[in-house]
Amino acid sequence: MENQSVKILLVEDDPDDVWVVRNLLGDRWDGPFSLTHVELLSAATERLAEESFDAVLLDLTLPDSGGLETFFVMHANAGNVPIVVLTAYDDERIAIKAVQAGAEDYLVKGQTDDNSLVRSIRYAIERGRRSRAEEELRATSEEFRAAGEIQQRLYPVEAPRIEGFDIAGALRPAAATAGDYFDYIPMLGECLGVVVGDVSSHGMGPALLMSETRACLRTLTQAYFDVGDILTRANKVLAADTDDSHFVTLAMARLDPRTRTLIYAGAGQRGYLLHSGQEVTTLESTSLPLGIKADTVVPTAPPLTLLPGEIVTFFTDGVFEAESPGKARFGADRALNLIRAERNEPAQSIVDALCREVLGFMRHRPQRDDITVIVAKVVQ
Repeated sequence: MENQSVKILLVEDDPDDVWVVRNLLGDRWDGPFSLTHVELLSAATERLAEESFDAVLLDLTLPDSGGLETFFVMHANAGNVPIVVLTAYDDERIAIKAVQAGAEDYLVKGQTDDNSLVRSIRYAIERGRRSRAEEELRATSEEFRAAGEIQQRLYPVEAPRIEGFDIAGALRPAAATAGDYFDYIPMLGECLGVVVGDVSSHGMGPALLMSETRACLRTLTQAYFDVGDILTRANKVLAADTDDSHFVTLAMARLDPRTRTLIYAGAGQRGYLLHSGQEVTTLESTSLPLGIKADTVVPTAPPLTLLPGEIVTFFTDGVFEAESPGKARFGADRALNLIRAERNEPAQSIVDALCREVLGFMRHRPQRDDITVIVAKVVQ
């Protein structure tokens, strides 16, 4: 605070006391400060409405107000500005009431030297700053908590039942709000769209972009069937609403229960098809992530016929980039090996096992990124 200019409002009608305060502060205050002086309570409330101050030094006996009522009026008009009372009233009862009502300190004229005056004002300012910071933190925390609760309602509670498939997914956010996204979207032709996405960066902004992405995809799937076409159209919308620092990696797969086929498109996001043996087909990304270039076209990959016992999985980089305390990465191969080892279990059990394994690999340290997994088993 020594290097910052401090603005103090002195409310005092006695010229001699004003002179004393100026000299006490001038002798002891270590750093730049300005002292604004007014004689009336009404003038003080007007100045507070017009400009900001770091502290108020208040006499209780003024031409237009007297006693504790002076403090009550000032406190009601000062907002978050701390108030130090400097008065001739050497009355402990009044002092206690003033402090109980919100005064930072109660000083008596003639008993206050330069050290005690400066210390009282400094402490009042620092307590005020801390109080404001704590209040802002509480407000911000509450906003994020509410945003997180709203966002949680956007994620599927459970996977829909679709003939020939056992599907499950989970999202473990790293913070109150997540940039990851997964969804199950009913599509034309009695198909199901499975979506996994990851918005770059973290915080409220990515969470809002994730929500926009979800709304965009759910709207487009009501009119369009081809997943590449859907992502291409979504990209135009997102590119218009994002800057260079935000983009969305996303894969969308269409499962057709009638033909047991998978058709997918990936915008910077890959997936995997685990066959009945040890073989794995990587479902490579087919384009740049969404939101980078407005003219990006997202091609649709050729259809894949799915066989009983095969597993389709998508997971975000919060899985394979998870680090152990020794900075080793979990990796995609480790994730695929676990899914393969659990392949006889229900899809939800596989998802839960993978999430547990990732968190255990990190030794349950705080997550650096959201963890999102979808598993779709092909059953008889």
